[in-house]
Amino acid sequence: MVRVCVMPTRPTAKRSTGIVFLAALLALPLVARAQEVPTVRIGQVTKKTVGTVTATNSGDVACYLTLKDDRGAVFEEMANFEICDQKPPLKGKRVTLTYALQKVMSGECQGDPACKKTRTVALVSAARIIDATNAASSETKPAARRTSFCTPAETIVFACRTGAKMASVCASRDTGPKGYLQYRFGKLDDSEPLEQVLPEGGQVPAARAASGESVPFSGGGGAWLRFRKGQFTYTAYTGIGNWGPRGEKRTKAGLHIEHAGKPLATLKCQEEPISLLGPDWFEKAGVKPGKEEFDFPD
Repeated sequence: MVRVCVMPTRPTAKRSTGIVFLAALLALPLVARAQEVPTVRIGQVTKKTVGTVTATNSGDVACYLTLKDDRGAVFEEMANFEICDQKPPLKGKRVTLTYALQKVMSGECQGDPACKKTRTVALVSAARIIDATNAASSETKPAARRTSFCTPAETIVFACRTGAKMASVCASRDTGPKGYLQYRFGKLDDSEPLEQVLPEGGQVPAARAASGESVPFSGGGGAWLRFRKGQFTYTAYTGIGNWGPRGEKRTKAGLHIEHAGKPLATLKCQEEPISLLGPDWFEKAGVKPGKEEFDFPD
């Protein structure tokens, strides 16, 4: 007689179910990370900095953006008017958002241009399209043609490429004692929100946002512009002088970073920077050095 032993299948099913359940648990953190929504604190509110634009509408008070975050949740933001007319159009594009505290017409005015009542809100000051082809074709991505992080409605005061990143100083079009000034730093490829925006509280008049001056050198001259965050300082600089080994003319340009007065890093411009820094600009913007000085790094 031949005996046939049949192995029970139920325990195997339990083991298989257990493996699947364990795999699901291990995958949960990955899913959660993929769905994280980056935010920034502006004034007293927290704002999302990445989303896909589903609609734009130019209203009486501002440009209104409707977006979906990476979790699919819909949110709305007020933006500068020119963002509604931005080219290429933002609808259907995934973007990173930069905010600034600005005054807009109060809702009590009901669109009446003669009404002088205002309110301060966190307004989208820049919306940068995230190019989905960045990783595949870096030689053709829009970031390769980027000149600064300033919007079309702003003036580029300084822009300097430092490898895969860029430092920009942007000003309101009417640069003057009442015009704002802002330092922006981040990756060129738009894959992430800007790493730093100073001052952080919004649009601050140039004279309060930074310090700086023009300085004479043998064979030329230079200029520097400094922004602060706590004990950290970020100084954009450009200059030309007799700095060569035999006294020949050399140029210097870049971003110098210090902490508590001690140098941390000098990021040199890898190509000719854009710069308006000079005595005329400092006088027009009302920016002064105070008691500060700056030694141009080698």
